[in-house]
Amino acid sequence: MSQVSAGVGRHPEPEPLRPSTPAARLTVELKRDLDLRPEDAASFAALLESRPSLAVFLSNAWLSGFFAEPPAGFDPSLAVFREGGTLRGVAPIAVRHTLTHVRVALLGGGAGSDRTDLVGARGFEAACADSFLSWLGETFGKGFVLELRDVPGDSPLWGGVHRASAERSVRLTLQPREVHPLPFLDLAEPSASGVGPAPAPLHAPSLGKHRRWLERRGRLRIELLEDPGEVMEAFASLVGFLHARWADREGGSVLDDPRALRFHRHALPLLLDEGRLRMIRLAVDMRTVAVFYGVASGGWWGYYLAGYDREWAGRIHLGQVTLAAAIDLAWKEGAAEFDFLKGAERVKYLWPVRERATLDADVHSPQSGAQLRRAAWATREAAAAVGKAALGLFSK
Repeated sequence: MSQVSAGVGRHPEPEPLRPSTPAARLTVELKRDLDLRPEDAASFAALLESRPSLAVFLSNAWLSGFFAEPPAGFDPSLAVFREGGTLRGVAPIAVRHTLTHVRVALLGGGAGSDRTDLVGARGFEAACADSFLSWLGETFGKGFVLELRDVPGDSPLWGGVHRASAERSVRLTLQPREVHPLPFLDLAEPSASGVGPAPAPLHAPSLGKHRRWLERRGRLRIELLEDPGEVMEAFASLVGFLHARWADREGGSVLDDPRALRFHRHALPLLLDEGRLRMIRLAVDMRTVAVFYGVASGGWWGYYLAGYDREWAGRIHLGQVTLAAAIDLAWKEGAAEFDFLKGAERVKYLWPVRERATLDADVHSPQSGAQLRRAAWATREAAAAVGKAALGLFSK
């Protein structure tokens, strides 16, 4: 590696924050439950506070749903990274043993959590990622596949995989799968249209017209629910709205899946207790016509699900009115960001959003079992591509 000394008129690069014992690897402790001792719980809470867009999906309220009913065949755990006795990072993981290798996933990724990650204290992110990958190699000698789903593009794990391969400490093969766009709205920006204090949709006059049509139907109430009974009632309405919306699609809505339904019924009261739930109900007179299921952490709001009574709404763009109401409530609460979470649905781009991304990829260790799985997946993908190409050729 070449070194460049500071020249005249230049300031040397600031010394990066490092672990107090940079030569020592962090130790990895595997916990089978979410019960942390008080000092660890306080450290973990501080980690989550520093990553508000991840905090809900790594909170006890959310993760407890996966611990209560783990993904099929997987054992959930918390990987805790320590420097001496001090907690420096945490990664929720799920492990499944097969005959030829071990599958390791970040808990919740690809299964309801719109994002998940390893979280490390400031200055310890890289050390946590390096220690985690080394621990995987040492613990699962017959080989492993690390399944990364819905992992942010700025995760320390991507750099850890690169370093392990470049330094040959662990020979890893990274196999990309998919990129997911994450549109978000900066609530600190002034409204470009001048309509309202919060960022307005690009079609604000049209949306205002639909809001007026809605108000002519009866007395409109927009309520942020805080009573557990009302929360569960609103969720039941949301289940019904989404079922009706996706009844013609194979598999129905996401909440038609019994496992997903049990998960959210478990998590909702806990999210409410932790102050992380933002369940909004729109009612006209006494009729619930739309529900917004949101989550929040500090100055961050996330849009998880929403649904409305399509038959009752008729020509009213009630889904857009519901989103606009949620964004306005987020702004009034003092939120700095409204995150539309995973997906590039057109309705999200009616606002002046920016984008981030999460990535799906598999990381394969060098052992034969893991490499055979990688080769099998690549063969299936190649066959699927050939099939699509042939279909396109003969359909012309």
